[in-house]
Amino acid sequence: MISAAEKATLRARMEKYEGKVSHMYLDSKGLVTVGVGHLLKDPASAQMLNFKTGTNLPASQDEVSADYEAVKKQPANRLAVFYKQHVKLKLADADINSLTDKHIDSFEGELRRIFPDFPTYPAEVKLALFDIIFNVGMTDLNNMWPGLKQAVKTKDWTTAAKESNRKSPISFERNKYVKDLFEKAAADSRSQTLAKP
Repeated sequence: MISAAEKATLRARMEKYEGKVSHMYLDSKGLVTVGVGHLLKDPASAQMLNFKTGTNLPASQDEVSADYEAVKKQPANRLAVFYKQHVKLKLADADINSLTDKHIDSFEGELRRIFPDFPTYPAEVKLALFDIIFNVGMTDLNNMWPGLKQAVKTKDWTTAAKESNRKSPISFERNKYVKDLFEKAAADSRSQTLAKP
């Protein structure tokens, strides 16, 4: 299990790169999303969340469906704030944090399935892998990233850094953050090796 400090760092980074949005919006792929990158695959999945009206009353299923459909028909690739004019409902911060925690717990289980040694990895490697899986998903990480997967399994953090670059719309800054995490783990590993008698 990741530590409380790792979870706090992870949450802050996810919020920085994904945003923390209380209303429904379209992500970069044109998918209805809320919170910190929480995909809403259909109105029913949105109805399972605790959306509130402008007067902070629980939203009805019809109100949630109406917001979902209003956002879905908007153009993609806009800032999340653009979609606010098309919706009436919002999620409270506590509900967004709960969703984010569930994502983190779910992703940790998925990372352990792909990388059985995950609990023993340096904190930097864990954070890098969380960032990647949050962005590309378990299936893509497991199937479309053979170089990264092999490097991580063999604990070759230098190669993992080279293999970690994602394509647009992932920002240079976010890719650099992940690469830097792997490179720090590589440097720490070299230092520990040199320090051994």
